[in-house]
Amino acid sequence: MVKIFSVSENYDWISKIDVIVNPENMVNWVANESRLYKQLQSVKQCIVLLPNSESYEIYSLCSKISKEFPLVTILLVFNVEVEFDMKRALRAGADDVIFLSTSLNKIKEDINLAIENSGNKLFQQLLKPKKNGRVISVCSTKGGIGKTTIAVNLAASYGKKSITVAVMDLNLQFGDIAMFLDLKPELTIYDWVKEDKEGKQIENYLTDFRDGISVLAAPQRPEFAEVITGDDVRKALTNLKQLFDVVIIDASSYMNEIGLVALENSDDILLLTYLDLPTLKNSKLLLDTLVSLRLEERVKIVLNRQTKVLGITTSTIEKVIGKRIFAALPVMEKAMLLAVNEGKPLSYSHPKSQVSKRILQMAETLYSPQSQPTNEIHDDEQLDPVGGLI
Repeated sequence: MVKIFSVSENYDWISKIDVIVNPENMVNWVANESRLYKQLQSVKQCIVLLPNSESYEIYSLCSKISKEFPLVTILLVFNVEVEFDMKRALRAGADDVIFLSTSLNKIKEDINLAIENSGNKLFQQLLKPKKNGRVISVCSTKGGIGKTTIAVNLAASYGKKSITVAVMDLNLQFGDIAMFLDLKPELTIYDWVKEDKEGKQIENYLTDFRDGISVLAAPQRPEFAEVITGDDVRKALTNLKQLFDVVIIDASSYMNEIGLVALENSDDILLLTYLDLPTLKNSKLLLDTLVSLRLEERVKIVLNRQTKVLGITTSTIEKVIGKRIFAALPVMEKAMLLAVNEGKPLSYSHPKSQVSKRILQMAETLYSPQSQPTNEIHDDEQLDPVGGLI
């Protein structure tokens, strides 16, 4: 016998389901979302009939259930087809959809099919290989160089290609990832560290954005940052890599324990620099530190806001830093400022801009599902002294 759960908020739904479900598979009605979660924690395998409701966002709830309870079969329930968004349902992990406007026989057929197929979930889960996501850290020696902007636009570039991404905000005192995406997280990395002692339910503490992009937000208050340790960061990355294709870290500008753990556990380290000598000098110092930690091969120099500056050329920058520039992004101040204020990455608001195109190229060079990432720019990609990756 397969257990079936549903939320008892839609009376039309209750009246129909009680008529068509077989007695041996009676529906267990729960009052709300939190009661549903409590029930699911006590069973490994079941069916959830999830009706659309004003008290919760159906796709977000479906996504949370599918991530935390992978053996649960989820059927979304809508009154009519026009309410249904197939793309969002697929991304949320829904198994099927029921429309109350259809006949009772059709609804009964869909539920019976879900009951028959529910046993296959266990075998699919056992056969499904775990992800081993690529970790990309974006770092710099000071704030204001564009770390957060690059991080969110890299994430958007991957999301638009249906590559799942987690963005981890390690600017723990004053992180801005959520603001750059116009998100208001209810839970943060602080809540995860305090509440999930074993660290295995990190997906419940992520805030979904769009296109498979999720955010592990910085604490809501600066003093909460003291709770997070290097071990917590290492544990978070281990779990996120199993859930996402790519994990992007907006790293702190401080070389403390947390920052070092993040960089040591990264596959690629994007070191952002800028066209002024103090920044170049400090970038060189940071690179020397990473060399001493044997991380040099992972470091890629990204020149942000490139423009013509008297006395400073691309060759000058490479000579000062001692490493070839991986990519260069042109100045686009007005569009960047607008994107930040609107909470919409430039890759969405200005997808045809040179900055967006070059970040997309950078993203593809770092990770592509069809091929192995490379530490070198492809032969047909030339480094323009004033343009970067072209």
